[in-house]
This record gives sequence, C-alpha cells and structure tokens, in this order.
Amino acid sequence: MNSGITLRPASADDVAEILRQRCAMYQDMGPTDAAGLAAMVASSEAYLRRALADGSVRAWLAITAEGRAAGGGMVSITPRLSRPYFPQCRDASILNVYVYPQFRRRGIARRLMQTMIEWCRAEGFPHVSLHASQDGRPLYESLGFEPSSELRLKLR
Repeated sequence: MNSGITLRPASADDVAEILRQRCAMYQDMGPTDAAGLAAMVASSEAYLRRALADGSVRAWLAITAEGRAAGGGMVSITPRLSRPYFPQCRDASILNVYVYPQFRRRGIARRLMQTMIEWCRAEGFPHVSLHASQDGRPLYESLGFEPSSELRLKLR
C-alpha cells in the first residue's frame, strides 16, 4: 500500500523538515495565524536540535523512493517522578504525527505510529500518550489508544 516509502530516524539535519510538518499539521487542524506559526518555528528550532542530539526527542521520517519527505512523527521523553509500576523518572509522548496530503491513505501514518509504539515498548515504557486531532483519532483508537483521566486547566 505504501510501496517506495521507507522510514528512517530523523537527526538534527532534519529539523527544518520536522518544523515544516509541524506547521502543516497546525494549519490542517484549523485557523492558525502566520505570526504564531513563525514564533513556534523560531522557538522550537534550537530546542529540537538539542533534543534530537541528546535523545530526549526521537523522530522518524517517511521518505519516498525519490528522497522526498512524505511525513513523520516523534516521541518526546520528559522527566517525571517514577511510579511504583515504572521506576524510571521519565514519560513518553507521541507528537507531531503528520503525512502530507498527497501521501495520505497509504498506511504511512500507521507505519509511523507502529514504529514509535515499538520503540517505546523496547525502551520499557509502560504506556505512551498523545493528543489526537479529530482526523487522527480513528487511527489511534485502532492501535489501542484509549481516553485517559487527564484533566487540563487553561491558564490563558
């Protein structure tokens, strides 16, 4: 279904592409102002370079046979106090799962998700979380994701 597409780990050399996908993801989800997107890119670039280098972010890109990015996704590993069922001080979250429109409906997002889930499993995480767009929710639910008990308070 997605012949010619390979997945590969992303590196600091891929930050511009990751940020292009992040902007496109936000644009697809609804109205986003250009100034907000530009601020996001400016504040995220140095962070992503550091995080990819130190391993606190792991990212993958889906690449066409011609070498073009078709999509990508990442896992963010954040410090957190350990729990009785997981004595490591870290958590995993999947974010920035995106496939460009011309490559959709070929199973690329599913392959990206399966790759990230397997990586988290191999790292010993007891669970992984994500925030889902309406369009992404059916895929995530088909992979076994369930709503959690998280609550959120808006501060601005």
